[in-house]
Amino acid sequence: MDIDFASIGTVAGVGFVAAVGVVLVYTLGLRLLGLGQPVDAGGEHTQYAEESPRSGRTPPLALAGAGLCFAVCIAAVLFGVWMTIPQFH
Repeated sequence: MDIDFASIGTVAGVGFVAAVGVVLVYTLGLRLLGLGQPVDAGGEHTQYAEESPRSGRTPPLALAGAGLCFAVCIAAVLFGVWMTIPQFH
C-alpha cells in the first residue's frame, strides 16, 4: 500500500488557503459594514457628541461590498458541502 504524501500535502495546503481566504473575505465584509460608524462607543472620536455607536450611516457602496463578501463566503461554504457529500454530484 502506497501513501501519496504529496497529495495529502496538496489537499492540506489548499484547505488551509481556502479557510484563510474565507475568513479574510468575511472580515472584509464586517469592516465594510463598519464604515461610517463612530470610532468608539463614548463618542470620543466622532464628529457629534450625541451620536451613539450605531447612529452613523454606512455608505450604500460599502453595504453592497459587504453583501458581496458575505455572498462569496456563503458560496464557498455551500461549494465545500457540495464537494464533501457524494450524493450531490
